[in-house]
Amino acid sequence: MSDDASTPNERSPNDARLALLDDLRQAERRAVSSRVAYIIGHMIGTPLHVIGGRASLIRSSPTPESAIENAQRIEEQVERLARRIRALIEYLTAPEPEPEPRAANAVLEDAASLYEPIGNARGVRVRLSGEPPPNLSVDGRAALVVLTSLISLATRCASDGSVISLVVEQRESTFVTFELLVPGMKPPPGRIDKLEPPDQWNRDEAEQLQVFSVCFAIARRNGGRIEAEDQGSHTSIRFYCPIVG
Repeated sequence: MSDDASTPNERSPNDARLALLDDLRQAERRAVSSRVAYIIGHMIGTPLHVIGGRASLIRSSPTPESAIENAQRIEEQVERLARRIRALIEYLTAPEPEPEPRAANAVLEDAASLYEPIGNARGVRVRLSGEPPPNLSVDGRAALVVLTSLISLATRCASDGSVISLVVEQRESTFVTFELLVPGMKPPPGRIDKLEPPDQWNRDEAEQLQVFSVCFAIARRNGGRIEAEDQGSHTSIRFYCPIVG
């Protein structure tokens, strides 16, 4: 994308339609997360209630016979819960796709061309800075999923009227590094390598942490990583994407 591309004030109907598609992508992710959370809550609720009740009975009536009976019921519930969780994990785990090597600069151009108009519709600008190293390939599908997810989040969190810089370079011998500099954005409130909510959070922070955690998992599955660093006026998001081929 060139520096003379349209500014956020020049918004077209097509920009709004693309932003709507991205909103639908976000809504779909929320719906899937909510459904999985409901299923897990329903699945573990009854067994945990039974386990807690039986443990209470062991404390209140510590006779050998009662302890043995209640311990057996606890074991049954634990085994039942473990089977159901294993089945759910197997059901929800998608098969690993084969790597799809693509030039890093092609992935970058695709991501920028998709999200420049979406950024315009949201009042921010996506601008490329620097040139990707030549003749370096990455897993195109996985890299594009991660990169577009992070840019999508950045366009939602950046200050109105600001410029999101997208920089690519080779910082390490085995990685291409995509870096987003997002004005007005704060880093996620919890660890992005583990989807563990912090003690204090709001809905926007929860969704931000979910996006980072999913992207981190995809990156790690392919041997990469993601880092987010507060740099005062902006947040730096770095996606270390392994070189393939």
